[in-house]
Amino acid sequence: MTTRRTSAQTGLRVLTAALPGDPESHTVLRWICAHLTEVELVPGQRTGSGADSPDEPADVAIICDDTVLAERTERSGTAVVFVSSTGTRPVSGWPPTRLRSLHRPGWLPDSGSQGVHQAGTVAPPRAVRARHGQGALIRLAVPGAGQAEACARLLRRAQDALTEGAHCPVSAVQLYGPGSANVAEKLRTLVPGPTVFEDGDPAAERALADVSLLVSSPGLTGVTLAQTARVPLALLPPFDAVQQEAASVLASVGAPLVVPSGDRDDWTYEAGTLRRALDAPEELSVWTDAAQRAAGDDRRGAQRIARRVRQLLLAPM
Repeated sequence: MTTRRTSAQTGLRVLTAALPGDPESHTVLRWICAHLTEVELVPGQRTGSGADSPDEPADVAIICDDTVLAERTERSGTAVVFVSSTGTRPVSGWPPTRLRSLHRPGWLPDSGSQGVHQAGTVAPPRAVRARHGQGALIRLAVPGAGQAEACARLLRRAQDALTEGAHCPVSAVQLYGPGSANVAEKLRTLVPGPTVFEDGDPAAERALADVSLLVSSPGLTGVTLAQTARVPLALLPPFDAVQQEAASVLASVGAPLVVPSGDRDDWTYEAGTLRRALDAPEELSVWTDAAQRAAGDDRRGAQRIARRVRQLLLAPM
């Protein structure tokens, strides 16, 4: 019988950091760290143009998408596992870190990144299966604090389009990203009705199992959640430039419907299309099902990256 050692027993420390203001980056990091329970995870902080080091040095760092911090950390002497969470190479190029991994589901086109570990699909640590419920869960990315009003406007418009245009009530809202905790309480006041869950709340997983539609901010993690839950997927309009880039990646491979968020006169056609799709939900599932068949992986990307972190801890390069 083998016994998993605790972080206190191993004495190993792993610095963790994601790109500030990028909910997808923070989500992928959290899903990877869920498989590193035997080490002490030390949250990294980046202020301005520099990085704050932990009180004690880390043995290895895992950094998602922040190329500047990754290069600086590697140069300081800490071995870095750098992860691109976007499915594409970083805009500024790959940083010169010890190991580099790409979260790239198999249904995306070849990234052309030579010499980079292709991790496949990074998925949540627990798979949720939908139980053919009713209504929609909106999964909204919150890049930072102070955006409650903007989030509320987007939510209200999407809620109107779903409820009035597509006859699909919104039963729950799941916030994710670094700003979710700061805006959750205000959103509960600004958008009464649906239950609002903060990032990482297990109750949000149970809520996903009880709906008939997932409506997510554009990003690879939303597609993965829809695939694992086996629930139809629609997308919210992009909230910022980062989400616009993610939406472009998904659009290039035939992404699903986007829930309209403008004035009612602007979303008549789209809402009607969504209503017809909800009447025949297999139509909304076609894209995610096809993507799943094309993926050719088992959604174990988080485990693969965590394994590379352990390898670097045991045998520094």
